[in-house]
Amino acid sequence: MTYTIEKQLLTITQKPLKGVCFIIAHESGNSNNTGSNALENEIQYMSYNAKKGGAFTSHWVGGGGKIIQLAQTNLIQHGCGANANPYAYAQVELARTADKEQFKKDYAAYVWLLKKLASQASIPLTLNTGKSIHDKGIKTHHWISQNLGGTTHTDPDSYLASFGISLVKFAADISKDPINKTPPSVGYVTHIVKRGDSLWGIAKKYSTTVSWLKTVNQLPSEVIYLDQELKITKQQLILSKKDIIQQIQRTVGTTPDGLAGPNTKQAIFKLFQRTAGIYPNGVWSDALSCSARAILANCEGWDVYAVQAMLYCKGYTDVGPLDKKYGPQTTAAIKRFQKDNHLEIDGKCGPKTQKQLFN
Repeated sequence: MTYTIEKQLLTITQKPLKGVCFIIAHESGNSNNTGSNALENEIQYMSYNAKKGGAFTSHWVGGGGKIIQLAQTNLIQHGCGANANPYAYAQVELARTADKEQFKKDYAAYVWLLKKLASQASIPLTLNTGKSIHDKGIKTHHWISQNLGGTTHTDPDSYLASFGISLVKFAADISKDPINKTPPSVGYVTHIVKRGDSLWGIAKKYSTTVSWLKTVNQLPSEVIYLDQELKITKQQLILSKKDIIQQIQRTVGTTPDGLAGPNTKQAIFKLFQRTAGIYPNGVWSDALSCSARAILANCEGWDVYAVQAMLYCKGYTDVGPLDKKYGPQTTAAIKRFQKDNHLEIDGKCGPKTQKQLFN
């Protein structure tokens, strides 16, 4: 299973690491915060304290498998003491719950994220091996306390054990095959975007072109993001409808399950609202009709992408490349949509067409 990492990056200063050695596994340690809003409460508390110079980690997991990133990886975070912080590529907190079924979802996402981050940093998928800074791997906060000092915490041992997860089980789950391993038969490899990467540089590295990378990955622009997964292939790759919907979902920031459900459509609509300068509440309003521009041939922008994405998710899959450009294929798809919905068939995505498309 693949998870979405929601970024809520704090506006704080992080210093460079001295070395890339560890991924740190934490848990909140707050037995008074186990309700349905536990994750949100922990995020709010840490965000407030981090801005005042307090402790913070790069990621949180909770709420039934949600993942939220608060700080940049590969820069110092303040979560496991002065001796280990300069060597921790990422630090992951697990919010508490009293619900066994929710814990199972949280734990699966927790392990997935620890492995993903370790793979990004070329850190071994081992738990608590060795006794020094030079012994790279995934470490619990307790291991840091025992071996490096500078902190006295013993998490996440007891919390995991309370749900039947021993450190032996935890280590076994972490040591399974890397999550980004791609079967040779798929016909492509996966590149994880790292700091300093550009689409041009990636294309050069793999002896391909920017245009082809955009086509294969259904990228609406040349903008790429840290930790984004890109398919790399020199051969023609026919993307399935699920692949394209997943790329739409990643672009608009919702769970990439490949299904064009209500959450995906609402996320696309919120993108359209933001483009028009309207608060993205996911609800159509007359103010949006006044603020959004009429989109017609040769228009470009994120509002065009939202129109293309919504058309695709509503079954108009011949809308053409989802490239933010309102070209002939998008115009033709709008005409078909207008005909199906008894609108004036002019190929322009004006207020009435927008309302029908996004409402």
